[in-house]
Amino acid sequence: MYEFLMDEFYQRMDGVKLDAFGILDSQNRIHTLGTDSKIIGRIFEMFAQPVLAEIAAAHGMLLETPESQTVYPDFILMKDRASREKIAVDVKTTYVDSDQSTIKFTLGSYGSYMRNNTKNIQYRYTDYAKHFVVGFVYRRNGAAQESLVYDYQDREQILFPYYDVRYFIQEKYKIAGDRPGSGNTENIGSFPTRNLEDLKEGRGPFSELGADVFDLYWKYYPKYRSGEKSYTTLREFLEWLPRQGNQLSLLHPYDHEKLMAGIEAYKKRHT
Repeated sequence: MYEFLMDEFYQRMDGVKLDAFGILDSQNRIHTLGTDSKIIGRIFEMFAQPVLAEIAAAHGMLLETPESQTVYPDFILMKDRASREKIAVDVKTTYVDSDQSTIKFTLGSYGSYMRNNTKNIQYRYTDYAKHFVVGFVYRRNGAAQESLVYDYQDREQILFPYYDVRYFIQEKYKIAGDRPGSGNTENIGSFPTRNLEDLKEGRGPFSELGADVFDLYWKYYPKYRSGEKSYTTLREFLEWLPRQGNQLSLLHPYDHEKLMAGIEAYKKRHT
């Protein structure tokens, strides 16, 4: 039902030029950007937005951005605001130093809306049918300098702050790993890989186990300051989970027996 988003994103992004000279002021002067990762991340988000808007319009959907920049997700596709089948799209950016660098993203909080349905999220977590990540990977141009000023007609002299930009779109659970994105924050980390195709194809550990296992894993993952940690890896979780019986709840209904059967099959394939 939602395959159109991935297919059309790649189609519509093909040919989009991802270079940015800088900020154009009212006197037709360009102020250069430098390599600040937050600014570059926002630039890629701006490149993605009109593409998502075109896809939404083609399918009779609305594209909405949250009222606050601090809530999840970056973009929402929906038939209407009352819909319980909204699509969340988060744009994530990271840089690498070489082709051998590990690609790693942070994928949003596991300590808020996944647990209580409403904290730090636009609408309710249960109002979303799918969660996608658009990921951009780039290399920094160390020669680029911030806040240099060029006349518009001299723009070709500007050094772009990034190059070798690659991107993908995939469901969040399929690219999620089993470790936090950083040691002292409650953010989900992507699974580490050097190959962008792994992310593009969604080859993370939860892609086999399914979205419900992903939700269970991160809903009950110990918080950063937890004194007692029941598990901190997927292997430990798969040993811990059967001991909980059917006492663990999600924000949405799920088939416990089917989930456990899938886990047992997963264990057999990986032993």
